[in-house]
Amino acid sequence: MKKILLSLAVVLVYIMPANAEVTRALGLTVSSATIESSLKDDIDSNGTVNTRKDISNDIAYGSIFLEVTNDLGAGSITFGVDVIPMEAEFDAKTVAQSSLKAKGDGAATTGNNKGTVDVSQHITAYVQPGYVMPNGMTVFLTAGYVTADVDAEVQSISSTNKTESLSLDGIKLGGGIKADLPNDMFVKLEYALTDYDDISVTTSNNTKVTADMDNEALSLSLGKKF
Repeated sequence: MKKILLSLAVVLVYIMPANAEVTRALGLTVSSATIESSLKDDIDSNGTVNTRKDISNDIAYGSIFLEVTNDLGAGSITFGVDVIPMEAEFDAKTVAQSSLKAKGDGAATTGNNKGTVDVSQHITAYVQPGYVMPNGMTVFLTAGYVTADVDAEVQSISSTNKTESLSLDGIKLGGGIKADLPNDMFVKLEYALTDYDDISVTTSNNTKVTADMDNEALSLSLGKKF
């Protein structure tokens, strides 16, 4: 899916000729985000939720975007793709737990269960319809599809540590403002929410851990038209 999105983006940008109505752009984005997660533990994977925990994790990350904009006079429509080129830790969880599983052997009966979610190759394909205001600034909405690779690691005192490689998909919705700068530069400020699909890891003692993540981000972009 990620290769398809990138291929479509490149084709879209280069098959549309640059002229007075169509412009291409390349730029950088810096985002400050809050990852809200709802975590559920199903101890014996029988469909019953034994524990729940809501956590929040503040992170910052950078990304690269490539887009093409069609000027419609009073408005515009932009198609683009945004890529986070590095790995980012989106989630982290630590929960104290007591266990009697190995008490007879003199092993420790208390400790911390830990879980982390590291995201890489995070790609967003998006469309941004915009309206040009009298002052020349553009107000736009964002709708996008997100896909990423995930390494989810669970460290448990009552089972073997486990890492699984998963796919993470989601839907992004938001809006913002865009202003042109000299020398074919522009700046964008955007607020957006991304609702990711659930991801799950089952440990060696048959405990299923499920995370439902949401990404609330404020992003500042600087781009160059070409």
